Order: sequence, then C-alpha cells, then structure tokens
Amino acid sequence: MRTTLVDLPGRAVRLPAWQPSVTAAWQQRAEAAGAITERAGTGRNFDALVAEARSLLTAGEHDAVLRRSRDRRFLRAVITVWADDEALARATMTPGLLQSLTVAGVFSRLTTITAASLLLEHFDLLDEWRPGTFDALARLVREAVRTAPTRGERDVVESLRVNAAVMFVPDGPQRLAAWLITQDIDPVTWLRSHGLSAHFDSRFGRVARDAYFLAWIAAADAARNDQPYLTSITDEVVARQRTETTDADGRYFGHLVLEALTAKPTHHPSTTWLEAVLAIGGDPRAQETNQWRTWWARVSPEAVQRAVRWMQGLNLRAFLDGVEAYARETGNEGMQRMLERRRRFLLGLYEQDLAQDVRLILGDGIRRWIARTSTVATDAAVLRGSISGDTAMVYIDCGSFSLVEGSHNFKLHLYVGGGVPAIEDRSATEFDVAYLREVYPERHFRNHGGHMYLAVTHHGTEWIRTALDFLRSRGVVLDERALMTPNDYADLARRRAGWR
Repeated sequence: MRTTLVDLPGRAVRLPAWQPSVTAAWQQRAEAAGAITERAGTGRNFDALVAEARSLLTAGEHDAVLRRSRDRRFLRAVITVWADDEALARATMTPGLLQSLTVAGVFSRLTTITAASLLLEHFDLLDEWRPGTFDALARLVREAVRTAPTRGERDVVESLRVNAAVMFVPDGPQRLAAWLITQDIDPVTWLRSHGLSAHFDSRFGRVARDAYFLAWIAAADAARNDQPYLTSITDEVVARQRTETTDADGRYFGHLVLEALTAKPTHHPSTTWLEAVLAIGGDPRAQETNQWRTWWARVSPEAVQRAVRWMQGLNLRAFLDGVEAYARETGNEGMQRMLERRRRFLLGLYEQDLAQDVRLILGDGIRRWIARTSTVATDAAVLRGSISGDTAMVYIDCGSFSLVEGSHNFKLHLYVGGGVPAIEDRSATEFDVAYLREVYPERHFRNHGGHMYLAVTHHGTEWIRTALDFLRSRGVVLDERALMTPNDYADLARRRAGWR
C-alpha cells in the first residue's frame, strides 16, 4: 500500500511563549506604525497648523481663517479641527464661513476626504446645529469632489462622485434605502462595496440603515414565516434600546419599527412577525407594566389596536390548535368532529374584527399541549376545579355580545347586553370551573335578565344554528356565512326560508 503525507499522523507542535521583552518590542512597533498612519499626509508642523486653526475659530476670527485657508494645508487643518471637535464645530461651523471656504479654498484629496467624513458623520444633525449648515457643508464637499482628480480605486472621494444623488441631499439615505430594497442589497454590503466601511456608524450610515429597515418591513409579507432578516432587525433594535437615549419626542427608533410592524392589515401575521413585535414592545395588552408605558404608550392608538387584535387571534388559534392536538393525539373522535365548526365560528368572529378581548383559561394538562403547539407565549389564566386538568376555555368579548367556549363537554355560553367583568379583569389569573358554568351565568341573569343569556350543548350542527338564531333574535348583526361551513350555512338558509 502506498503511504502519503495525508496518511501520516499529525505531529503536535508546541511553540514556546514569547518573552515579555519580545511582546513589548512588538507593541512598540505597533504603536509607532499607528502614529505614522495618523501623521500620514500631514507634513511638517501640521499639529501647529491645527492649533492655529483651533485658536482662530475659537476667537471668531473668520477673516483670518479665510486668509490663511488659501494655504491648502491650513484649510485641511480647519476641516480637521471640526472633524475632531464636535462642540467646536457646532459653535463655529457657520453656513457663511463654509460658503466662503467653498469659494476661496484649495482642496487637497486629504482635505476632501476629511470634509466628506465630517459631512457623513453628522449628516441629518447639521441643521440642528444651525439652519442651512447641511446645504453649506454639502456644497463644500461637492465642490471639493468636483475639483479632485479622478482615480481608479474606490475611495470616499470616488464614492461621493458616483453617488452624488444620495450623498449630498438631506433625504439621500432614504433614497438609497428605497433603491437598495429593489436590488435586495443591505446597506452594510453597499457601504463596504463602495469603500465606505469606516462610515457604518456615521449618521449617514445609521439613517440609511434605519430607513432600509423600515422600507424592508413595509415591503415584507407579514404572513410569511421564512424571514430571517426580520430577526436581524429585531436584534439590532433591542440592542440599541439598551444603549441609546430617546429622541426629543421621547421615542426610540424601536417605536418606528413597532409602527411599521403593526401597519400591516393582515389578521394572521406569522409567528416570526409576532415574535418581533413582542421582543421589542412586549404584550400590548399589559397596560399596567413599565414595558407597556415605555413602548406602546408612545405609538399610535391604531398600532396598539392592531397589535392587541393580533394577540387575540394568537390566543384563539392557540386554543383551537391545542384542542385539535389534544383530540388527535388522544384519539378523542367526538372532540375531533367538532373541530372544524368551532374553528370556523371563532376565527370568523376574529376576522370580522368583532373580538375586542380574548382570554384563555387552561387546565394544567391542556396548557402543556398548547405550549407544544404554539411557539409564541400566550396570555392564559389557570383553570381549577373538577375535571379541569385537560379542559381549555376561551372567553371572547365581541362588544354587543360575549361568549365562553370550552373543550370536552363544556357548553357554549352566550351573553348579550354586557360582558363578564370577572373574566375581563386581567388581575384575575385563576378561575374555577363551577364559576364559569354556574356563578357567572347567574350573575348575568340577575343583571340583564334570562332572555339575554343562552347555554348551548355542542350536538351535531344544531348548536351553531341555535347560537346564531339566539344572537339574531337579540339584534346582533353578523356575517353568518363567514361563521359556518358552506353546508351548514345552506342548511340554515333552508331552515329559515319558511319564516323570514
């Protein structure tokens, strides 16, 4: 057999640790290299020019600054001072001075790069310093780029020359983001490919990235689960809210993301979409929490309303899916036969935007079944009492009427004229089966009269016809076709034909 080097056993090589003197020498060389890099292109006595520029700017000697800026090295010193000292730039970089420098200055390539970095670093904040500062600095940089010799390599100057349409206008980052969406290119990749990697965290980079996030969300299908980029957006928003302060209006960027996520008209957002909403804002129904006051209190009422509706739909589907999983895995054929009608009836109420509040009440056994079928945590109270372990119940407040529906042999309870305050109270987190079956119906009977309450046994198709007839006779108007299977609705129409 032929033996090759690949077949031979590898030999472990243990290199001796470097001596402290060697490590120190390499550190000294690294620091020297860094210093050389920092001084690259500065020439002799550049530090003295920077000091002079700082002194003249601080003293407000703009005429002297203009005279000295005819020296291209001094002009770079002025731009360098502004780039290195934000407070001094905010105080002294006036639109008038920038305009004069644009006309009188001679721009080296290093001056152009520094001025471009200054523009990108502060971008949308410049006019907060002083109105007109953005336009004045953009004109200076544009003129510097125009007069710079064209080079083959891609650096900041060439990138600004090629992408002037988005680099020199206030809404440039938004324009760039809109175009990137059409090309399926993220901002980080674009900045890197255009030699702008150093500006990822500049205001230009941040605004472009934020605009891209919002544009991506606006273009995405909220019902689709396969959206890994949404996780990236969520992770960044959550990370930033730990370190950033709010804007002047008391809002984080995460508030804008919440608005965008909840702007979708769908009734059935994907699990991924719901996870993003909950990761940023928490449960929109939990108004008593600090998290709600931080997030949901600062977005539009429409956003809160839609997010609450999604959570209601989530609870409804968790109830139905959990009951279905339990019925199928335990071989409960009677429960299986009721699944389609229950699903059509309950989800039909939700899709007609009638479900104003939804609460789950779960026994310990069915709670585990639902936890296995729902990847998003649901807000569920605890069910106690006899035969409660595998029983699931759902309460739905539809405004003009309310209902309590349950699994197993629990009847459908319909309440007209008012809801069930004891169930609607979110501070109540535990319920007894006997109260749901007897006590709450008796209270409703005393307060509203017996004609405003009905308990229906689930039997064949008769239960849903009985329920709809009861609601109809009490003046509740529903799209009944959307609440029934086609065959059941046809039977209902035939049965009513004689007495309409």
